[in-house]
Amino acid sequence: MKTRLNLAVLLALCTIVLALAGCQGDSGSPNATTTVTSGKRPNASVSGSVTFRERLALTPGARLEVQLRDTSYQDAAAELIAEQVIENPGQIPIEFNIEYNRDDVDDRNTYSIQARIVEADGRLAFINDTVYDVITRGNPSKVDMLLVMVQPPPSEDGETVDPDEWVETPYRILGAEILPPHEGDFLRVLYLQSELENCSRRRDQSVEVIGNEVRASLTHYVPPPAPWAVPCEDATVELDEIIDLNGKLEPGENYQVIVNGMVTTTFSRPAADFPHSVIDHADVIEAKLKESDTAPSLRTLEVTYGIPAGGGCSQENGYSVHRDEEATIEVTLTYHRVAPGEPVACITDYPIREVTVPLGSGFEAGREYTVRVNGEEVGSFAAGE
Repeated sequence: MKTRLNLAVLLALCTIVLALAGCQGDSGSPNATTTVTSGKRPNASVSGSVTFRERLALTPGARLEVQLRDTSYQDAAAELIAEQVIENPGQIPIEFNIEYNRDDVDDRNTYSIQARIVEADGRLAFINDTVYDVITRGNPSKVDMLLVMVQPPPSEDGETVDPDEWVETPYRILGAEILPPHEGDFLRVLYLQSELENCSRRRDQSVEVIGNEVRASLTHYVPPPAPWAVPCEDATVELDEIIDLNGKLEPGENYQVIVNGMVTTTFSRPAADFPHSVIDHADVIEAKLKESDTAPSLRTLEVTYGIPAGGGCSQENGYSVHRDEEATIEVTLTYHRVAPGEPVACITDYPIREVTVPLGSGFEAGREYTVRVNGEEVGSFAAGE
């Protein structure tokens, strides 16, 4: 009996304290405070989330304010039913849970959720410009809200950065390869793109063949650089783009491919009188990593290789270079080989060739890079400062 009495007393005291404190409810966040305007104890709730499209990071001093209001009368101020304030809410999407008392709600009226984010400097950063009706008249008790920007944050020099003024930027190129001759004159370019929403907009491409050079450009639009921006590079995905060279390649000619300023590939088209062929891997005899004497950040690979098909049944092709996110550089050496079944008498020699392959620059300082040629590891190097 004594235990029941103590429990009853505690419940009564708790009810009184909640009422006096404006009924601060539990939202799942230690930084959240819910206030019921009437002072009644909450017995229902409206939950949901807020987000926005801009790739912005909220500061630790930001504040999310979410309100439940009676919006039945357009010619009168919307009565505040309950409010939740979340200090330092973290990053989007942000969950909320507004508790209220059912006696404060009239089933005949209309109720809406309104939200706004105020930044640490007092700037009204985001609000909702869409009506989110809840609870009554068949409306839900959970809503996911998309907020719009009111005022962008200032840059480091105090100037305001417009997040809508996106910047055209070259894609980070991982490599490129020419498709086999029987598939047409097509170049396949591999590149990295952020997989975060609103980090990349439509891309443009261009290609031209000037003499023995194929020059291609791939660009996209990214958010303007700003100290408050969410790093789009935190999550990337490898994609490819097929570029039509529009029949601009000549039989028997050797070409070099440069994409966004990076030498990615060399190749040849078989001579006009060369039989039907397939592309095959060359035999790697020796491979040596070299560092440029004039530019230490530049790396090359000197490869000696053999062509097992013999001189009469082969034609040189070239190489392609692919760099992935795992610090592996894959070099592929190939040649044109007469297809099986072609009535050609092959010479039994074993041509030996040498080639210097540029591995590029822009290596991450201190990181170990592994170099492979035709699937076999040939060496590694640590990028300098």
